[in-house]
Amino acid sequence: MFYVFSKLLSFVTDPVTWIVACFILAVLFRKRLTKRIFFWTGIALFVLMGNGILISLAERHWVREVVQPLPEGTQYDYALIQGGFGDYNYTTGKSQLFEEAERLIEPVRLYREGRVKKLLITGDGTINEDHNPGCSQVFLEYMESLGVDRNDVILEKEALSTIQNVQRTKEILGSSFNGKTSLLVTGAIHMPRSIRCYQKAGIVVIPFSTSVPIPYKVDINNIFCASYYLDCWRKLIHEWVGTVAYVVAGYI
Repeated sequence: MFYVFSKLLSFVTDPVTWIVACFILAVLFRKRLTKRIFFWTGIALFVLMGNGILISLAERHWVREVVQPLPEGTQYDYALIQGGFGDYNYTTGKSQLFEEAERLIEPVRLYREGRVKKLLITGDGTINEDHNPGCSQVFLEYMESLGVDRNDVILEKEALSTIQNVQRTKEILGSSFNGKTSLLVTGAIHMPRSIRCYQKAGIVVIPFSTSVPIPYKVDINNIFCASYYLDCWRKLIHEWVGTVAYVVAGYI
C-alpha cells in the first residue's frame, strides 16, 4: 500500500503535472480573470523550474552532507547497492542499465580494485524474478562479464521501496550487522533519506553517492528553459515529500 501511495505521490508532486494542470484549468474556466491566473501561473512555473540556476542551488544544498571522497586504501566488507539502476529487457534478453547506471558501475570498479569484498544488490528490476523470471541468472552472467565473481554478489529480489531495502538487507546479513565497514551506494539525491533509514535501523553505513548533480554552468545549451530541469525538480521534490512521509511513518 505504501508503495502504491509513493507512486501516486510522485505523479502529484511532478512539476509537469502542475504546469499541465494550470493550462487545462485555464481552458476549462470561463471567467477571464481566472483563465489568466492559471495561464500565467503555468508560464511562471515553467520559467522558474525550467531553468538550471534554481535547481542547481537546491540540489547542491540537499546533497552537501552526503557527497564525500572515500579514504585511499580503505577496504570495505560490503557495498549495499540500492536498486533503480536497470531492468531486464525482454527484447534483447539482457540486463539493461538506466541513467542511474553509476550505482552499479562504481561499486564494480571498487570491487575490481580490491576495495570492496562483496556486492549486495537490493530491489532492482534486473533481478526482480516476480516480473522477469530467470532474469537474476542473466544479471549474474552480466556481472561475471564485468569481472565480478558471482559468489561475491548477493541478490535481494523483493524490495520495492527504500525502507524495504533496509529491512531485507538486515534480514540477509543478520540482526548483528552494524554496517560500519560497508558502503551505502545510491544516487546523491536519494542518499539523505536512504542513509537516515539505515541509521534508524541501527546500521551505520558510509555514504557513497553516485549521480552527483553537476553545478550549473552558463552555456548556450542551458540558458533557456528545458524539460530536463523539470525532471530534476521532480526527483528532488519526490525526496523532500518522501522524507516527510518517512518521518511521519517512523522510518527515519
